[in-house]
Order: sequence, then C-alpha cells, then structure tokens
Amino acid sequence: MKIMQFFKAQKKEITNSNILDWEKLLSSNRRKNPDKTLKKVSVDKTDRTEIERDYDRIVFSAPVRRLSNKTQVFPLDENDTVRTRLTHSHEVSNLARGAGVSLCCNGFFNQSDVNDKRLLRDIPSLLATSGLVHDLGNPPFGHQGEEAIRVWFKKHLADKYKDKTCTPPIYSDFIHFDGNAQTFRLVTRLHAADGDYGMDLTYATLATIIKYPSLNNNLGPYKKAGIFYSEKEIAEDIWRHTGLNNHQRHPLTFIMEICDDIAYATIDVEDTIKKGYASFNDLKTWIISDSSIDKDFFESIYKTIDDKIADFNSRSEDKLTSDTTREVSMEIFRSIVINKLLSEATNKFNEDFISDSLEWKKQNEPSYYEISDNFKHKNELKCLKKFTAHYGFNNKEVLKLELSGGHYIKKLMDALWLGFENIDENLKGQNHYQKYIISLISKNYLREFKRAFKECKENKRDQELDYYRYQLMTDYISGMTENFLIRMHNEIIPLYENHISSR
Repeated sequence: MKIMQFFKAQKKEITNSNILDWEKLLSSNRRKNPDKTLKKVSVDKTDRTEIERDYDRIVFSAPVRRLSNKTQVFPLDENDTVRTRLTHSHEVSNLARGAGVSLCCNGFFNQSDVNDKRLLRDIPSLLATSGLVHDLGNPPFGHQGEEAIRVWFKKHLADKYKDKTCTPPIYSDFIHFDGNAQTFRLVTRLHAADGDYGMDLTYATLATIIKYPSLNNNLGPYKKAGIFYSEKEIAEDIWRHTGLNNHQRHPLTFIMEICDDIAYATIDVEDTIKKGYASFNDLKTWIISDSSIDKDFFESIYKTIDDKIADFNSRSEDKLTSDTTREVSMEIFRSIVINKLLSEATNKFNEDFISDSLEWKKQNEPSYYEISDNFKHKNELKCLKKFTAHYGFNNKEVLKLELSGGHYIKKLMDALWLGFENIDENLKGQNHYQKYIISLISKNYLREFKRAFKECKENKRDQELDYYRYQLMTDYISGMTENFLIRMHNEIIPLYENHISSR
C-alpha cells in the first residue's frame, strides 16, 4: 500500500511540475533579499502590498519623467495634445490595470490558491506597473533611435573586427539593440534607488516586464531579445523564483502586450488625425477599402457615434460645429474600439485558463496576443496600424525629423566613443577631451560600469571589456530625452571635431 502511495505521489509531483504556480508568479520577494520571509499581513490591514509599492517606485522615478520628451509617433511635437511616450505609457498602464480588475472580478482566478482580496489588489497593480515600465528603455526618437544605434554598431564592429575571424557573439546585443532589453537593464541595474539592485522591484513585476525572455545569441521562440548578456543571471534568478522556464513569459505579460498593441493601434490613429495629416472621413474610407476586416465591427461604432452626436444636438441650443463633430467622432471611435478589443482579449485569456482548470502548461503558451491567427480581431488591429503608417509615419515632416534624429545619434556616438574607448574601472581619461566626456555621464551609469568592468577583469574575460564600454555609451544615449540629445550634439560635436583635427 505504501509503495502504491509513493508512486501516486511521484506521478502527481511530475504532473504538477509543468503547472504554473500563482503563488510564485506573484512573488513579493525582491532580489536584494530573495529568501526573506515576508511578514504575513492581511491585505485589509496594509496600506500597500509589496507589488503596489513597485508601482509607486516607478511612477515617481526620473526615467518615467523623461518619457515626456520622447517620441511616440511625432518627434519634437509642439502640440501638447499629441501623445508622447509618457502619455502612451500611462494609457497602456490604465488599460492593463482595467484588464486586471476584469480578470479578477470575472472568475479568472477562482481555482487558484491565492487569496481573492490579495489578487484584486496585486494583479491590477502588477499590470499597471508593467504598462508604465514597458517603454522606459527606449532611446530618443523611438524606433528610429534604436535603428540608428544598430547601424552605428554594425559599421563600427565590422571595421573593428575585419581582420579577425568574427565579432564576439555577445556584441550582438548592440548590433540588434532593442529598447525592451534596455528597459530591463534600467530597472535592475542602472537606477540607484537601492544600490546594486536598480529599483529592486519584486520578482513578480520583473518577470512581467520581460516582454521577450530571450538573449540575442539564443532567441528561442521569439523574434528578438528582451535581455542583454549583462543581465542574463538576473533573468535566470527571476525565472527560478517565479517558477518559469527559460524563454517563458509570465502569463500577465500577454495582457500587457495586448494593451500596448491596442493602445498604439487606436491612439496613434487619433493623433494622426489630430495632427491634420488625415481626416476622420479618410479613416472611414481606409476601413471600407480593407477587404480583410469585419465591416460590422466598425459599422456598429459609426452608428453609435451618429446617435450620440444627434442626441447632443437635440438637447443643446448650441449645435456642434463641424470641427468639434470630427473631434468628438474620433474620441468616441477610439473609446469604443479600445473597449471592444480589450474585452475580446481578456475573455479569450480567461477561456484559455478556465478550459484547462488553470493548468496552463509551461510549454503550451498562447500566441494570439501578438496578433496571430488566434486573435479574433487581428485584421481590425492591422488595418488601424496600416492607416497610421500610411498617413502618419510616412508623412514627410515625420520622416525628416526621424532622419535628423538618427543623424544626431550616430554623430554623437562617434564623439562619445572617442571618450570611452580606452577607459577602465578607474575612469581616468588620458586627455582633457576624455575627462570632459566622462564628466557628463550619470553617476549611476558610471557606478555600474565600474562594477561590471572590474568583475570582467578579475575573471580574465578580456575580450568582453569593450562590451561594457559600449554599454556605458548606449546607457547614456538611451537615457537622453530628444531635446537633451540635440543639446548634447550641438555642445559636444564642435569639441570632438577640434580634438580630431588637433591630433
């Protein structure tokens, strides 16, 4: 009898090893003290849970404030009603928090062992935090800024290693530089709120913000990397504490991902129209011409818009002007589309778990949140994105500003590298120019550089020394706002050119 019980227990253990554990996924421990036994306090008797504290740490941080001067769609825009990365991030955070409340209130976690009241506080807060964090590492000028960094490194590394057999594989972090990996680095390394632990966020929050749990030299199932080589051990520590496998997303990352997709697919359309690059009628014509979409999805929205405007005009002596009608129409359109898309996404997410009794196997992740074939409204989302690409991103004013931004970044990297190429952990420049460049850099960035560089030398990994010099440069560039980048470009480049000509 005891032998049979033993084998049953072993079978159960093997089966459950592939089931996600929500107690671990919502781990409130932090890297600074990973095994600390947290005091069990009723959620009714605490002002803030540990996960709620994460949101507070983020929202008051300098990297969040810098997003106010980083591009969402339109660079250096003087119209204060057009979104920046900051307003976009707050909107994604808002959608994600709402999705979390919906999941908690509609039975998503009924079969988990986690306290319901704790879920209702931690899940929405966790999602709100991940939404606010998701673009923190983006360089100035958005995706054009990322591409400028990649282009600079492709040329620089090709020249540097043209006489050798190959470029060290870890340098692919720069050839394929991505703001998502920089975000993870920022909150775990660079922000000095808690010494060597960055913002020292909970394991639950850190796991949720890893959009692509892969490295450039081992992408796994993902299209790009969300972790740099320098943060590999941190990511592995997070996966251990949350019960995730390598290359596996936290389930709530999918919710943050769809909220980001929905936000920029709809809100970028609104900003394109607000900028005057297209009209609401242009949008309707665009939608009609797309044969792949469900026309009823949008027709019902148009009817609601017409009804609301007609109702307002019937009750008011001052009828809406044509300009106000267009503006109100777009606002109602955006609101209803977001609601429809988000409702479908959370319902589908809910069904996936409930149908499998919350036993979402580690190797069986859904992919529909990346607008795959399994997402019901993928074509409607794509239609809206294509509209913004056609009328917004391809507008000549936008293209000109992005090209200028890319030029500023690449030229500034030339100047910065001349200051960084020979420095070590002592941070002593060999000439006045190098001393000047080092003096510009944040003490947080220099502290992390010194730590990593010293450790690299102690472990005799000399081929990696330039990795950390390059990383110091990308840390500095990525942390810049657009106005600051231009100011630094205009200040440094004349000094750089004088130094070059005098050598």
